[in-house]
Amino acid sequence: MSETLPPTWPPSGDLPEPEHEGPREPTVLDRIAANRGVRLAVLIAGLGYLAYASLWAFAIVMALAFCIFMHELGHYLVAKRAGMKVTEFFIGFGPRIWSFQRGETEYGIKLIWLGAYVKIIGMNNLEDVAPEDEDRAYRSKSFSRRMPVVLAGPAMNLALGFLILLIGLVAFGRPSDTRWDVRAVTVGSAAEQAGIQPGDQIVAFDGQEVSDFESLTSLVKAHAGMPAELTVLRDGQEVVVPTTLGWSLLTESAGQLGLQGSDRVTEVDGVAVNTYADLVGALKNAEGPTTLTYTRGKTTGTVEVQGPIELPGDAYKGFLGVGPGTVYDDVALVDSVGDAGSQFGTIVVQSVQGMGRLFSPSGIGNLFGQVADAAGDTAGTTSNQSSGSSSGSGASTGTTSADAERPLSVVGIVNVGGQIGEQVGWAGVFTLLALVNIFLGLVNLVPLLPFDGGHIVVACYEEVRSRMSHTVYRVNAARLLPVTYVVLLLIVGIGLSTVFLDIVRPVNLN
Repeated sequence: MSETLPPTWPPSGDLPEPEHEGPREPTVLDRIAANRGVRLAVLIAGLGYLAYASLWAFAIVMALAFCIFMHELGHYLVAKRAGMKVTEFFIGFGPRIWSFQRGETEYGIKLIWLGAYVKIIGMNNLEDVAPEDEDRAYRSKSFSRRMPVVLAGPAMNLALGFLILLIGLVAFGRPSDTRWDVRAVTVGSAAEQAGIQPGDQIVAFDGQEVSDFESLTSLVKAHAGMPAELTVLRDGQEVVVPTTLGWSLLTESAGQLGLQGSDRVTEVDGVAVNTYADLVGALKNAEGPTTLTYTRGKTTGTVEVQGPIELPGDAYKGFLGVGPGTVYDDVALVDSVGDAGSQFGTIVVQSVQGMGRLFSPSGIGNLFGQVADAAGDTAGTTSNQSSGSSSGSGASTGTTSADAERPLSVVGIVNVGGQIGEQVGWAGVFTLLALVNIFLGLVNLVPLLPFDGGHIVVACYEEVRSRMSHTVYRVNAARLLPVTYVVLLLIVGIGLSTVFLDIVRPVNLN
């Protein structure tokens, strides 16, 4: 809706006018900054660079701009239908880049694409409105005309979220519960040596059927370091490929040996070690100083330990070197409506729960704590991040539990969306955009100003008071300013925190 900031207090007439030495001569930088052509060039250059760096990220940015535009379009269309005067409809904030006037409304684009706004006159009693326009002000309209205006933006996003889910199901299908394929193959891994390719489906392990990625993970760990035969479905044909599985230490066992998680010990005092069980047995029988040869990525090193050492029996992971991809099953149009509704309901519940956690004292404290940690890292604190496999079959991820809980800014959404596009394609991007729209619609229903939900609460309160007093009642907006400023401060704090984290600690899905 109208995203205008609350008005500032007028200066007191008792205060003396400040002395001026005359207008300052604008500098070259001032002239450049004031030039709309320069601003437009900056915006186009930025979008061009983004498209050059990642077409997926560029597509996400344009899609997000469209979603925000649709939110404001909902407010705009209903306000115009209700007879309200709309003076501005802009995408972005900050300096104007390009605009044009049509009738009483100025349409255009501003430099910073972090939102949009529609300016409807007379949103509260503090705004000055020309007498001839008062009957077209928001505050002058009845409850039945104002309520649809504030609901239109969130409703547009919620409807768009459902529509995107439906289109995604019809176009790409439903993620299969029983099939998956290989999305990526790690260089130098057992999978690469076996000739496994992206798009292959691993259907059996040593003749045992593999129905899902988790089943393969368990089998890989149980046979880590040993030969195995994989049955692969490729272009409709089954192919059996032999390989020898890799393995590496977990942090628990690596720490006992002065090594790092994902290292692999290949020799103990010059004797080859093929499996983790071999390593456990060799160190249990070792006496005195013992030299371990290990590999870390593409490098090889040695470390001396004092034997004997009792290692945990299960502190290792198997490594095949494949990342799982999603296979989609076709869905009939009639079934897709029900599926889209089910997904929509799930996302709504999860979004509401997520907002509850985010806006709770513990959620805000956790977010600001992550900011403090990240700031410490940028100031020189070492932050160790493992690049090894996080699953038994070798799929890796850079996300942590903290990443999963923290909200994403526009920067983070573009980053994650670009990765999803590269890994999954449009099917995954559609799901992300649906989630963003549903969340945008729900967060705008938060019953606090300046959210749309705050305007809904105010309108409902005014209607109740008007009915009780049998006269038109309007809230004094000045009394709501302190709460509005607190909410704005919280929004700005969360927004800046998420942008900072998404730049300093970007979420990595690989």
